[in-house]
Amino acid sequence: MPHRKRNIILLSLMLLVAFSTNSYGQRWKLVRYQVGIGFGTTQLFGDIGGTASKENLYGLKDIKFDETSLAFGGYARYKINTLFSVKANLNYGRGKGTDLNSRNDRGRSYKANFFEFSGQYEYYFLSEEPRQRSAAMFNKNGMINNYSSISAYAFIGVGVTYSILQHEKGTYAPAIDDYKSTNIAPVIPFGVGAKYVIDEQWFIGAEFGYRYALSDYVEGYKQTQSSEFNDIYYFFMFTANYRLKTTRRNIPLFMDRKFRKFGY
Repeated sequence: MPHRKRNIILLSLMLLVAFSTNSYGQRWKLVRYQVGIGFGTTQLFGDIGGTASKENLYGLKDIKFDETSLAFGGYARYKINTLFSVKANLNYGRGKGTDLNSRNDRGRSYKANFFEFSGQYEYYFLSEEPRQRSAAMFNKNGMINNYSSISAYAFIGVGVTYSILQHEKGTYAPAIDDYKSTNIAPVIPFGVGAKYVIDEQWFIGAEFGYRYALSDYVEGYKQTQSSEFNDIYYFFMFTANYRLKTTRRNIPLFMDRKFRKFGY
């Protein structure tokens, strides 16, 4: 009898752990929508000032403090599962550059305001869901903790950027078809990011992403005889992020009229 009672207790505990692991392992579905805002820096590498080529690591060696500007943005993310997400971004940045007092002095400088709308596909090589062990279910206060503290991901996507340019011609006057005052260009964003979870609703993050433009006119100018590479710019963003509660119908709670009507 004592052995039978002990076996029943052990079996009950095993079933409880298995049920809890499965139940709380699915809790990400209840907060699979995320929104956030970000601020950080950006720099544009075109044909004026710093350039993007293999020799300078596609702009990394030409990063200059006085040509780095502030950037702002907002986004919305949807978790497909524990390893993959999709994200929509709306970003604003400023670019500036000059050839004055450089090895390629053509007497030109520019300022740019650019707006980017992009979508990206993310793979979490370090997931924010708990590792496969029962201890991950509880925090130091004995409460359920369904998220790892740190997660990391890589991403790639597509987008479009619209730039508004101001140029100072100096002594060098390009041909008319070398210059544009506005430009729309497709871009390919790619990079890496990381998150730190504060609680089940809030987390902070950082993301570094290059944008390869399918155009050489993002800064409005192209040197037709010597330009070998399209323009490149990057965003380095710190973000504040919030998880939206999701209903059983896979809709954000505030958008689900049926659940809102009945007070859920």
